[in-house]
Amino acid sequence: MRSRLLIGCSLVALAGSAFAGQANWESELREMGYLFLHISNVNVINGLNLTREQAAKLQKLAVEMEAAASQPPTLRAPLSPELDAVRKSWLELRDLLLECKPIPPELEQRVSNGRAAESKAIRSMILPKPAATSTQCSSCHCAPNAGTAQPMTVGPGLQGLVGLAHAEALYGKRGLAKLVQLSSQVEATLTDAQKAILGKFSCCLVPPQDLSDPVRAGQAEVSDKALELLRKCRGCPEGFWPLMRGNILSYTEHITDAISPGSTAARKAAAREAVAKTIDRARACSDVEFEMEKEQLARSVRAGIVPAPGEGPHKAAYFLLMPGSSKVYAACLRRLNRPQRFGSLGDVGANLVFALITGEGPDEGGRTRGSPLPAVLSRIAEAYLGQKGAGS
Repeated sequence: MRSRLLIGCSLVALAGSAFAGQANWESELREMGYLFLHISNVNVINGLNLTREQAAKLQKLAVEMEAAASQPPTLRAPLSPELDAVRKSWLELRDLLLECKPIPPELEQRVSNGRAAESKAIRSMILPKPAATSTQCSSCHCAPNAGTAQPMTVGPGLQGLVGLAHAEALYGKRGLAKLVQLSSQVEATLTDAQKAILGKFSCCLVPPQDLSDPVRAGQAEVSDKALELLRKCRGCPEGFWPLMRGNILSYTEHITDAISPGSTAARKAAAREAVAKTIDRARACSDVEFEMEKEQLARSVRAGIVPAPGEGPHKAAYFLLMPGSSKVYAACLRRLNRPQRFGSLGDVGANLVFALITGEGPDEGGRTRGSPLPAVLSRIAEAYLGQKGAGS
């Protein structure tokens, strides 16, 4: 398993928080880190718009994976009060995502605040340099400290070890071997369009709200929030601009830390520079230039802060077969297997009027076609009687 697979989630993926004096801080790392990946798994499965056959096939592969992989955390381990509140918000989010229900703004804010709190805790648990060259959590993490030390830089020489450690913590050694074995079957199950979505996928908690977004599963390349920020920059009066610009750049560091708890001073400086260059360009544009460049500028804001999605030959299998995913597919199949009914007597009445006027009725796919009026009325009557029988 190569490190490229996990760079998009690297130090966020399998880390959570613990509090001073807590003996089981490693189990807390796994607990919160797994929940983050588990919710990302829900998002990517929802975002791929799987068919019933695809979901059933992937669920079968997930069950096979779970027989070989390490058991996932219980999501009931003792946590500090702060992290317990984060976990409750994230589980509330997870339950709504499993049902494909909208996320209330209040919950989205709590989830976002929780991500910042968790990331701050992770940062306090990253060593300045590796304690050992092994895949144990204690090689790179420690009990929470004051957070004054600079987190280690994950350079090319360390990327492989970090990636393997996080993958091994999630799957276990036997699970990783099974992952490689099942990877080709996962790839064969997906369409080219679905593979393209996975290629752009980054770990996330709250997915974009636009269901038509082709990268809905992860973090959209052009976000409404980035565009809104750029428009506010353009509308800021000249006298207030230095203050607003400074606040944006300070907040850029905060967001960079939240997304990548292991961010170094150099990483945050690069993010500030990229965002500064983009917002300055947005203000300098004429109205016509801004309309032509706004999407590229919004992408630049995101690219400056968010690490590029990880790549690797087994990325699809990694995100679609992680331990616990069989239950996600079960929820997906329940939605897909819900019977498609006319809905209400009002719907049946509307179909009847349509048939009387046009002599046409809906076919099995919901399209209209020419058909003899008696046959249409018979079909509508059968549907109505079926509804009546089901409701009695």
